[in-house]
Amino acid sequence: MQNLITPYNRFVNRTFDAFLAPLQGLGSHAEILAVAAVLGIVAAALFALLVARERLQRARNDLWAALAEIGLYRHDPVLVLLAQRSLVLANLRYIGTLLPPLIAALLTISPLLIQAHYRFALKPIPRGSEILLTALVTGSTSEFGHLNLKLEWAQGTGIVGPSVREPGRRRIVWRLHPQSSGRHLLHIGGRGETVEFPLYVGEFSGSIPPVRQAGGLEQLLLPRSIPLPPGSPFSRIYVDYPAAAPMRMVWLTFFSLFFAFATNRIVRSCLNKRRG
Repeated sequence: MQNLITPYNRFVNRTFDAFLAPLQGLGSHAEILAVAAVLGIVAAALFALLVARERLQRARNDLWAALAEIGLYRHDPVLVLLAQRSLVLANLRYIGTLLPPLIAALLTISPLLIQAHYRFALKPIPRGSEILLTALVTGSTSEFGHLNLKLEWAQGTGIVGPSVREPGRRRIVWRLHPQSSGRHLLHIGGRGETVEFPLYVGEFSGSIPPVRQAGGLEQLLLPRSIPLPPGSPFSRIYVDYPAAAPMRMVWLTFFSLFFAFATNRIVRSCLNKRRG
């Protein structure tokens, strides 16, 4: 399975980066607007192509008819019960009509939403501040107590502070003080093996992967992270990056809805002209 997930993630990463490359000098607001446009247009186009509008309209008419019957015959329990049955069936037909385009839209735009999270929802570590790096170790608790683990800077500059071990959880936490901006690279060693972990600091601009872990289906939610190799002494390594300004995701949602509604109106107008 991992042999399929890794090439897929690599393809999605490169496509996303190539799409945003022309906007790199325009700032994050231009990138958010571009991603929102794609999200809204793709979702609206899929709904326009896959929704059976006549069936949807019939289900909507049945819903209103059932509601009207409930109001008209509210003094007759039998007729109200029959109208409620019609209401439930009309709801199921309505949902069933919308379900295929909804699933198609989710499958299509989910990779883009995940990419947007790592691009816009996290921000690099402020230069000179302290950050905690946590590593979960494989093996038994007794083995963890005698394990010699080492962390050092391989790229970039920074200070490695004292570490704290939690044998019960097989977890070790390092205090890091990065001193320069950009992409750093850390080497974490244990059991004769060394694992690389990237760290993003200061004025770095780009997507931020906060974790490395063993491969699996969860890797689809971590497309920017390289899975840990089989037999690694670690099961998971992560850093809690600060959250970016919430308004980034608010604007992404707002403009996605705006482009979706605009696309929907254009598509409906074109369909009405064809019918006319």
